[in-house]
Amino acid sequence: MSEKYLLLITVLEFVTAVLATVFLKKYTDSREKYFLYFLWFTVLVEISGALMRSVFSVENFWLYNFYMVISFLFYFNWYHTILKQKNLQRAVLAFSVLFTGVALWNLVFQSWSEYHQYTFVVGALFTLIATVFHFWQLLYSNQILVIQYKLSFWISAGLLLFYMGMVPFMLLSRYFELTGASYYILIISLNCILYGCYIIGFLWTKEKYNRF
Repeated sequence: MSEKYLLLITVLEFVTAVLATVFLKKYTDSREKYFLYFLWFTVLVEISGALMRSVFSVENFWLYNFYMVISFLFYFNWYHTILKQKNLQRAVLAFSVLFTGVALWNLVFQSWSEYHQYTFVVGALFTLIATVFHFWQLLYSNQILVIQYKLSFWISAGLLLFYMGMVPFMLLSRYFELTGASYYILIISLNCILYGCYIIGFLWTKEKYNRF
């Protein structure tokens, strides 16, 4: 991806992390507080990847593969903690185990100088299912009337919309080659949706609706 487009995404991630820090008090008593550290970790990975590629001319696919595994395991752990029904928790735990198996398979049989597409698709599909679990839980709870103030709703909305766009793109990319402006517009648009939902969540969330 062109450097200027990568910079746009990094700036968007940085702004989101800053807002997450500024509004930490709103959700400091919730399980979403760990997203603050995850967002800054994301920014660090993006900056490191850019430096490796642009300054040191070093291949950085391994870094993004590592980040991908960490990020999906982070999402699974988060959903496991916020889902209340035992069967849903067990399902997410199974997702974590299966995803780890796929990631290890890719580690052994695919070069780390390539992007691990199967790991991404499996992780994204499991994350999509977990978001549906969370929406279903909210729908049948007394929090349905105040979901606009719940940070977990906006995070899940962002993840749902982002991966609904990314999964078909990854699966069809080998058959339909997207290059140039079309590719950049798609990736940037999906990232704007993801971090836009995060930002709305940090701005709108209220402390009394974001507690353990």
